[in-house]
Amino acid sequence: MPSPRILNALLTPVIVAAGLVAPLLGAAPASAATCRPDPYNGVCVTPVNYTVVTGGGKLAVQKTPKTGNVIRYAYNSSTVGVICQVNNGGTADAKTSTTWDALSGGGWVYDVYLSTPALGSDGYSPGIRHCGTAASPIPTFSPAAYPWPAQDGWVSDGHGYWQGECVSFAAWAVRTDGRAHTRTPDFLGNANQWTAAHIDPAPQAGDVAQWDGGWNGAGSTGHVAYVTAVNTDGTVAVNEYNWGNFHRLNIRTITAHTPSRYLHF
Repeated sequence: MPSPRILNALLTPVIVAAGLVAPLLGAAPASAATCRPDPYNGVCVTPVNYTVVTGGGKLAVQKTPKTGNVIRYAYNSSTVGVICQVNNGGTADAKTSTTWDALSGGGWVYDVYLSTPALGSDGYSPGIRHCGTAASPIPTFSPAAYPWPAQDGWVSDGHGYWQGECVSFAAWAVRTDGRAHTRTPDFLGNANQWTAAHIDPAPQAGDVAQWDGGWNGAGSTGHVAYVTAVNTDGTVAVNEYNWGNFHRLNIRTITAHTPSRYLHF
């Protein structure tokens, strides 16, 4: 366990001294008989219980898989229900691991401090579900099915956007891609105003890539594109409208850092 001096130097430590006052998790097992939604795709998963192992301190439960957004704490030796793992979160407490566990009560904890199986070379614990895993085959996404592929005017699409705009296409893609989504992409405003979604720490197929206004070629109101695949070299394949050609489809491959962030609905 990090010393109090080191903990005080961190912006938001993973483990905190036992004297702090905050909501606590883990007085009773956090899993339940019913399934819980995977935070990345909403698939219902039965949590598996593991023990918090901090050596005495309390474990910070974060809103996202990184430090700096604590929502509550878990006791040492308490039981928590793990839904799934990611291997691309942030590091903490001077450790190199980037593996985090999603909890059945909401939030994420640094896997270093749970009794999960030792990590494999891929950064995952054997036997623990990977967050975002599909429950069943996902229907093939087809940009050709977009209802307004050649709109040269300004006509409402009925979902808060102009037909043929990047926001219209991205919202349509999320609504119709066959994936499990927990939030609506409709009526969110301009591309740079889309804030009603989870921010993925790394891109995944089904995400919406978002550009802030003026970022990497985007206009003043930003840009959004639908992520169709993440390639083995880390590049990202996107489908989009209104990039380069007015109200027309564009397909390209970008580096992972080209957009400002990736939104998961």
